[in-house]
Amino acid sequence: MSERELKAGAELVVGEEEAGQRLDVFVAARLAVSRTRAQKLLEAATLNGAPVKPSHVLKSGDQIVVAQSEAPDPKPETRNPIIPLPPILFEDEHLLVLNKPRGLSVHAGAGEPQATLVDVLRVSGRVLSSVGPHERAGIVHRLDKDTSGVMAVCKTDAAHWKLAADFAERRVRKNYAALVCGVPPPRGRIEAPIARHPANRKKMAIVASGRGAVTEYEVVRSWPKFALLDVNLLTGRTHQIRVHLAHAHYPVVADRVYGGLQRALTNAPDEAVRAAIESLGGQALHAMRLAFSHPITGKELHFESPLPDDMCGVIEAID
Repeated sequence: MSERELKAGAELVVGEEEAGQRLDVFVAARLAVSRTRAQKLLEAATLNGAPVKPSHVLKSGDQIVVAQSEAPDPKPETRNPIIPLPPILFEDEHLLVLNKPRGLSVHAGAGEPQATLVDVLRVSGRVLSSVGPHERAGIVHRLDKDTSGVMAVCKTDAAHWKLAADFAERRVRKNYAALVCGVPPPRGRIEAPIARHPANRKKMAIVASGRGAVTEYEVVRSWPKFALLDVNLLTGRTHQIRVHLAHAHYPVVADRVYGGLQRALTNAPDEAVRAAIESLGGQALHAMRLAFSHPITGKELHFESPLPDDMCGVIEAID
């Protein structure tokens, strides 16, 4: 679909797993935009050919045509970051793939005063897609601030709409390296719904009424009280790997939110390992592989990022 056609309208079809969702929630997830932005887009949308309210509950097979809003969201000033541009692994006129460092937020959010990846890209002269709100321009998926690794960012609206749909329909493969406390079985699958923690809104938790989430893993290396996992993320819920592994009693090393820091320090066999763990700037989680079809050309793309030095330092100390 061309950008001109997207301006006129993009068709979204509801899958079986998406049935039962509110329309605005579905569109926000499919297009990787805020719920407020989704509701604006729905002002000119149709469901099976008829106007519809954002609160409408969807059925499998429903067809939604969403038109681009003519009035863009207000654009706040871009913060001028004193942060170098992350290493670029691939770039063309439609998208770029980069290696995000630990400690850099992807986009602005509540309580985020620091410059973000979006700010860094804008200052570098990149023009990003305009599908979502200004502060999330180009973002079709995200990594936590303290998670490093491979990320794709869209530069055009056409690429954004298509790649967002590919993420939603699980056509993108995402693998992470996770250093965890304890030694799980050689292979495993964790399937448990995730939602906001009922008592702490800054955390996620396993909640029966939450959204379905599936994580698979394989043990790559192990030591008496630690293991390195290759994690295959089948869904993309907030903090999913961290929540699922903590739920399985194998929290990610140095994860201060989900119990991985104190457990790792307790498991550390000596002072050298403790020092290496304490030197980590966040949880020992790294997006190491990303594979998807180019949203415009259809070419298969595969990217890999080696473990960052701080994670290697912990592994060397454990060895």
